Amino acid sequence: MKLHLFEKWARKGDETPNTCSLHNAVIYTRVSSKEQAEKNLSLDFQMRAIKTFAQRNQFTIDDCFGGTFESAKTDGRKEFCRMLEYVAANKGRVSHILVYTLDRFSRTGGGAIKLCDDLRNEYGVSVLAVTQPTDNSNPSGIFQQNIQLLFSEFDNQLRRQRAMAGMREKFERGIWCIRPPMGYTIIREHGQRKIIVNKEGDLLRNAFEWKARGMKNQTILEKLQLLGLDIYKQKLSAILSNPFYAGIVSTKMLNGRLVEGTHEKLIRPELFLKIHREKPARKVYSTAKKSEHAELPLKTFVRCAECGEPFTGYGVHKDGKSFHYYKCRTQGCRCSANAGMLNNRFALLLKSFIIPDEYKSGLQRLLKKNLKQLVKEKEKELEQYTRRLETVNGRMEKLLEQYHVNKTIEIAVFEKLQNKYSCEKSDLEKAIAGCGIITDSSAQEASFCYLINSPEACWLNAPLPLRMRLQQLIFPQGITYSKVSGFSYPLLNPLFIPISDTTQSMVPL
Repeated sequence: MKLHLFEKWARKGDETPNTCSLHNAVIYTRVSSKEQAEKNLSLDFQMRAIKTFAQRNQFTIDDCFGGTFESAKTDGRKEFCRMLEYVAANKGRVSHILVYTLDRFSRTGGGAIKLCDDLRNEYGVSVLAVTQPTDNSNPSGIFQQNIQLLFSEFDNQLRRQRAMAGMREKFERGIWCIRPPMGYTIIREHGQRKIIVNKEGDLLRNAFEWKARGMKNQTILEKLQLLGLDIYKQKLSAILSNPFYAGIVSTKMLNGRLVEGTHEKLIRPELFLKIHREKPARKVYSTAKKSEHAELPLKTFVRCAECGEPFTGYGVHKDGKSFHYYKCRTQGCRCSANAGMLNNRFALLLKSFIIPDEYKSGLQRLLKKNLKQLVKEKEKELEQYTRRLETVNGRMEKLLEQYHVNKTIEIAVFEKLQNKYSCEKSDLEKAIAGCGIITDSSAQEASFCYLINSPEACWLNAPLPLRMRLQQLIFPQGITYSKVSGFSYPLLNPLFIPISDTTQSMVPL
């Protein structure tokens, strides 16, 4: 029979390169931690042992990988992946990966077995441990290597179990034994490990105090950025919600229990609880959050009398002029009003309230006490802003020297940094000026007396944050508005009473 006529139907085997006769290898070494990489000779020892084995068995070394600390719990290591990419790019050339022991290659058990199998079948590459040599050309040798890889994973799990038990015991004693959150540093004092507040923590302490006074997160972020601490809003929310800063240890390993920690407290526990005091649930809207506008102080504070939804605000630009409006969030509801008109009506509403004479002296004392605390906090802020300004001025002087004298930076870099530092300097100078106004006790005392005698004038002349706090102080549950009946309020602060009728709850305007 003429078999050559049937050649086109002949089935060919896999195209896996035959590297059985090759002795081209790459080397991979690693340790598990940074301390091991820096303080012991394990990496050098591994490299010497592998190169001795390669020389004795006539291997040609193509390249070396690793030489650093990488955990073998996963196979997503940087140097490890770089080695695999090299092997794939040099298919048919590399025949072996040489490691000191198989646990240096991987501790993933089944994952490591599959990886070794893929390397053999797709690239013709065998993993060879120089201290545990096996013949991977037959099933018996592969089976032996697989058992060694499974034992590596088993040993890793035992180590993890012992480590977790030790960590749980320390957590139960209030000892934070892992990396502390932002604002803390680990030090060694008289041979003992301590967690103390660092410079970032001093700045974060301000964030808690500002939040306790009702400041919004965006404003807190801006003030922290002025002081040189630039964090994103999700990070700030996580910090403000972490009881670690109040000296409390909370971790999943304690299974819901809380333990008083041995680390330094950043804030008083009472301050943390004040920030997170229980609040009524609020409906979450899908509309995008926008910045506050001085023309819309009543946004979300006033609710529609028809459907109970809070008002939102928007602006209209026409013929070079800007007009602002309030409107109900409910689609189809026609309850809306010109912002200037509604603000004036609200001012008239405030004008109809007074503080009774019997409360004025006590309120005056309370305001003076709060004033002293506020001045103290502002003096601290002033000191921090001043230090930051000195730092920025120093950087600007150094920048000028690098550009004009040393000529070590290009003009594009110089202009970019100069603009950045100039903007930061301007913002800091404005913040310092604002702190100076607050620390003027006589002016502040006059302002508080102004509030006692004329809430309406105080609201009209105050900046936006104070206007919002004042309206919340007088009407703790907000107010509602109807085009027909005007304003109504479910609850009034007992410090204030209507001039015309002490029992009224409806004020049509």
